[in-house]
Amino acid sequence: MADPSLFQDYMNSRKLKTPAFNFVPNAGFQPTEQTQQVVNLLNQTSGKQFNLQPANSVMAIEGRPMWGTGAGVVFNELGARNTGYVDPLKGTVHTVAHEGAHAVLPSSLKQHNLKTADTFVANPNAFNRITPGLIPRDTGQRLRWAHETFGKPSIVEEAHAQGVAEGVLNKFNIPSESSVPEYTHPLQYPSTYVTKGIEMYDKNEIGPWSPNETQEVGRIYRAAKPLLNRVFQQGYSLLR
Repeated sequence: MADPSLFQDYMNSRKLKTPAFNFVPNAGFQPTEQTQQVVNLLNQTSGKQFNLQPANSVMAIEGRPMWGTGAGVVFNELGARNTGYVDPLKGTVHTVAHEGAHAVLPSSLKQHNLKTADTFVANPNAFNRITPGLIPRDTGQRLRWAHETFGKPSIVEEAHAQGVAEGVLNKFNIPSESSVPEYTHPLQYPSTYVTKGIEMYDKNEIGPWSPNETQEVGRIYRAAKPLLNRVFQQGYSLLR
């Protein structure tokens, strides 16, 4: 790992209003007081222990180094789910709250999917395998399957995490500072996943779409906003 002291001047000159970490000589990256407040509340609310860690200099998300992005990540492998890594340079308290939600206050859908995944790892033969190519395409059913499998879980979990994060921050009157300046509303980020399943489907199918497939896309888009709002409120209500 790079010597954190190399970044001391940078850390001192940051323009973040709510940084997740500060640099302390001889101690490295340390959570700010606001960050610790958020972590404590998440632990109290969930009854679990959120293990917050500053991302090290070689950590990357999909090949992109985390340092300088403001990003965070929680891995879904068994034994690592309560640990969240946040960029110590540009990560904000909001990032901490968001990743903490993934770690210790996930959506009910994520909890279900993780339980199913654990069961599959323990006993793969307990499941009936689904062959997507056998799902009817022209009816729009195969597109719907792709959305429900790859898109909707991300939409739900990210909107839920945003709701939890906003609820936690409001408890302490901490400004909701996104690490991505373009995101000015908490639902902008989760809404980027609305097309995830559709895009994956489109990359794996050949030929023009049928009228039913086009109509299915319309139904997915129309359902997205109510879904985002509903799940966001569910996450937010956990902190009331």
